[in-house]
Amino acid sequence: ITVAFGQGTKLIVTSSSFPPPVLTVFPPSSAELQSNTATLVCLSSQSVPFADVSWVSGGSPVSSGISTSTAVQKPDQTFQISSYLAIQTSDWNMDKVYTCKVSLGSQTSEKNIKKSNCPTE
Repeated sequence: ITVAFGQGTKLIVTSSSFPPPVLTVFPPSSAELQSNTATLVCLSSQSVPFADVSWVSGGSPVSSGISTSTAVQKPDQTFQISSYLAIQTSDWNMDKVYTCKVSLGSQTSEKNIKKSNCPTE
């Protein structure tokens, strides 16, 4: 983990003592799927306020359409990071696999989502 402060001071955390992040991925809403673009949401819960979040689509890293929040502390003293991925509705309808990956030190968690694995409303 590399975190930059102020004028670029870096804190690098390499400990593997953190438990791996717990991920939950949500599909686009049915209302959103009526348009050309839709949003996938990945929620990461972890013990520290930083983690690296990335998305993979069909096995390839995604570099655009991603919006990731800063960590928010929850009442149980864990932290939650939200990451949003804008996708084409056509890709979702073609059952493309999307993966949210969260790295925390040497721990990496990932969770896949695709249309055929989601309940229909």
